[in-house]
Amino acid sequence: MDKGHLAAASGTTARGSVRVEEEAMTTISDRPGRLILLVGSNPLPNYLSALALQPAEIALVYTRETEVAKDRLKSELRRALSDTNPFVEPDPFVEDATCATTVRRVMDRLLGQGARVDDRDGALWLNYTGGTKVMAAHARMAFAESGGEPARSTYLDEGGKDAAPRLRYDDGRSTSLADVGGPALDLRTVLALHGIQHKPRTALDGAPKENDARAILCAVLRDPDLATRLYEERRRLADLKKPSAAASTPFCPGEHGLELSIQALPESGQMGRKVFEGWYKFLGGEWLEEWIGAQIRGLSLAPPPAVVVGVNAFRGDVRANLEVDVAAIRGHRSYFISCTTDTTKALCKSKLFEVAVRSRQLGGDLARAALICLADEGTAGALQQDIDDLWGATNTTQVFGLSDLRAWSDCDGRQPNPHALQAWMES
Repeated sequence: MDKGHLAAASGTTARGSVRVEEEAMTTISDRPGRLILLVGSNPLPNYLSALALQPAEIALVYTRETEVAKDRLKSELRRALSDTNPFVEPDPFVEDATCATTVRRVMDRLLGQGARVDDRDGALWLNYTGGTKVMAAHARMAFAESGGEPARSTYLDEGGKDAAPRLRYDDGRSTSLADVGGPALDLRTVLALHGIQHKPRTALDGAPKENDARAILCAVLRDPDLATRLYEERRRLADLKKPSAAASTPFCPGEHGLELSIQALPESGQMGRKVFEGWYKFLGGEWLEEWIGAQIRGLSLAPPPAVVVGVNAFRGDVRANLEVDVAAIRGHRSYFISCTTDTTKALCKSKLFEVAVRSRQLGGDLARAALICLADEGTAGALQQDIDDLWGATNTTQVFGLSDLRAWSDCDGRQPNPHALQAWMES
């Protein structure tokens, strides 16, 4: 049973039509005295629900499987709400998330202490977005049997193609997350909820510029095989390791029909090693990431997205098995993009499935994912069909290929048409 059916099964008013639901849109009229949150394996919906409701006190109901997620959630809520924001201590623990009796025992204890369910100045609220189905069902029933009003029972509807994320009340109302105040969602928070930090790509003097990315793009659109030759140059220079070792056989952009901000790589044996490394990685494919990041920043979007190019993740001192070429946070949605200059279906498919899994892992149904590659229309279409058949969700990963890059660019002198990219960013 999904959370929407659970609300209907708990004695709440049915609102079958979209028109009725839109008329019931409202803002939150009172602040919870105590908010009971069922912690899920992905704590982002819990985090957004707490920020939307701004409770005076929070009870984080967790299990062994979600203990780490609970601790990360608590840390981020303290930072977002206030350092003094109280939590019910100790955090309520459900020993067996599949046992109705165990769940009811914890809920009865929470509902029988502190603020009363019918006290408007310190009311108990329930948000049952997270947790197992057994936890959600029996928490909701316990809340109703204790006198909890449907108006104070909520879940996070992550929306879909034609619906924005919203907090839904069991009396039929809903509040768009876009209308809720509080700290804006950012990449740092999304990653921190999973115990991940990231080191942004460092900008160095002498590093490639935005015009260099455009120059390579335009040349590749004229001759897609150039991307392979540039990747081979990247491998050759990487094997040499030092600028001094490459000085006698530098990469010369002019030999490839390119006009870049450097005449050769390295321009001399004295070029800094970090700048040298940044350049050959750029030639090998980071040019596409940088160009895509610039295109997203240039879209007419409200709110505008915060874009990070090159997300290298780590946990403590250990490198995490997670890299994202381009990440954007817009409103309450996360957008994760994998970029490759490859054209083969096998490699593109591997990257496609990887970014689909990573985006769902980090952002759940609130996340969107895309692969941007140099595949032709036939290959890109086949990749899209593969992911559509497997995923079958409202946030199916999008595939963009060579024809999309041509439409988004101004390389041929025509007006760019980024409609497909903008539509995805608005999904």
